[in-house]
Amino acid sequence: MLRDTDDAASAARNYALRLGGWSLALFGLFRLPWVATQIVWPATRLQSAGAIAFFGPSSAPVEVTLACSGADALSVCLGAIVAYPASWRMRATGVAAASAGLLALNTLRIGTLGRVASSPRLFEALHRYVWPAVLTAAIAGLVFAWMRVADRGRGAATVAAPPRVAVFALTAGVLLLLFNVAAPLYLENARVLAVAMLVARGAAVMLRGIGMNATASAGILTTSRGAFLVTQECIATPLIPIYVAAVVVYSRTWRRAALGAAAAVPLFVALGMARLLVVALPPSLTGSPAIAIHAFSQFVLAAGMVCALAVWRHGARPSTWARAALAVALALVCGRLLGGPYTRGIMWLATPSYTDPQGALWLLPAFQAGLLLALSAAALALRDWSRVAVGLALLAFVQVAVGSALGMLTHAALMPPVRDIRAWALLGPALVMAMVIHLAPARR
Repeated sequence: MLRDTDDAASAARNYALRLGGWSLALFGLFRLPWVATQIVWPATRLQSAGAIAFFGPSSAPVEVTLACSGADALSVCLGAIVAYPASWRMRATGVAAASAGLLALNTLRIGTLGRVASSPRLFEALHRYVWPAVLTAAIAGLVFAWMRVADRGRGAATVAAPPRVAVFALTAGVLLLLFNVAAPLYLENARVLAVAMLVARGAAVMLRGIGMNATASAGILTTSRGAFLVTQECIATPLIPIYVAAVVVYSRTWRRAALGAAAAVPLFVALGMARLLVVALPPSLTGSPAIAIHAFSQFVLAAGMVCALAVWRHGARPSTWARAALAVALALVCGRLLGGPYTRGIMWLATPSYTDPQGALWLLPAFQAGLLLALSAAALALRDWSRVAVGLALLAFVQVAVGSALGMLTHAALMPPVRDIRAWALLGPALVMAMVIHLAPARR
């Protein structure tokens, strides 16, 4: 039974790696200048013409650009199909069917947006919230329907249920996507702002409790280390959709799910206050308090990843938690001692010209190296040091490539959002670690 579980987990992990690789490759392919001008742009114009033919001209001037092509959604959908273990004939059929379905749906999207263009509020709601959710659901439906057909086609008598961790990863991914899509709803909400002001006042009380001079007024936390504006963005952490996914997937009863949902608000209010308490730490540990505050959720997620990987590899026992704690401590010590020289070396090789006010890019190389080191210490044995060395070398190569790509994007006036940099800070080491684990058998 354990072997079957390990085999299922290994299959899910391998599929996730292939899915990520194919999706990224297709995403980059669609953005190559020749492909964009000779294939994607004509397809976009064809969709625009089809939308006009079916729905009539737009009610107000609307510019249809390459961003309207649906290429991003197509990259994810086709990556999921091509990565699935099926015959190439079945994959080709799935690619053709999914491409036709998504392009038709995107044509419908362009047509409906054109018809409501004269109503800015309705246009904004459809463009930012409704259609992204519809496209996400359509991708999931197309892929899962094709998978069922592919499994029947190869004579699979029964299809094993996916491991719970794979269900959690998929659920968390969908909720994170919806969380980002719905950002305007909570980033401009007065009630969320009121919660942010409550967080600032609570943090001021706690800081005064430990002897630090701190006051809060109108969402501004003023301390001896500076003043910090606490807004909706400060408490809208990506930990929220991940927490919701954990409650949905791992709650075995409705009662537990209800308790988990009820605990969400006080939990994240407390977490928001803890985030601001970073200003009380010595500067020798945190450096700039603003950078440390902005990176708080990133570090919390990283610690959670280390603990989860340790439990998955070694089981939930006291020695496992001790191993995870030592792994996190090792990463912090190495990051503090070696992070500066390592970052300067990567930046010198990559020479990116992109900067951000939160310091996410400057933190990226040392953070990723430390996270990969912690994941390795949590999951692997000492005799696997050679695999760890290969993983670190691969990560350094990827960091230089990504840094160089960021430089090219900056020259093209395409600056990635800070949240994307933080997401890559976590995803990069996770992908490298998945490759390393694939070479090292599980131990219990």
